[in-house]
Amino acid sequence: MSGFDIAGLTPRTVDVLVDAGSELAGEVRAKMLHSPRPVFLHYVEQTFDTLVRKFSLGLDPRPATPAQQLCLHLMITHAEQGGGEPDPDLIRLHRALLPDRAHEELAQIGSVTADSGTRYDFVALADVLTAPGVNAFFAPFDRDDLVA
Repeated sequence: MSGFDIAGLTPRTVDVLVDAGSELAGEVRAKMLHSPRPVFLHYVEQTFDTLVRKFSLGLDPRPATPAQQLCLHLMITHAEQGGGEPDPDLIRLHRALLPDRAHEELAQIGSVTADSGTRYDFVALADVLTAPGVNAFFAPFDRDDLVA
């Protein structure tokens, strides 16, 4: 990879995460036109595409927004479920990239049952977020080291 060292990040995990992110972006894209929240879903799709691009280009994949945290969690979870057995590299990667587990509350809001045919209900998430909450979901984290 590039000039950063992240536990569990290997060429194989990059490949499975690119596949997972592309598949999840496709699922969001398929629901967009028939959704009561098409703009929100468009931004979610772009978030998956951004993460896929970061992994594909060997860029630092650390999430920069709450949306990226949630989407990265969903990508790793989807990749883990696709393998059948627990993947130690994906487990290490999940812990390294999402150490504070701040995404868990967001993950709970849109969680769905396995037989629903979808992996996550982003419309349910959009429904519970206020307008400022939606803005904060897609906004970069505050950086203490930035100078005005």
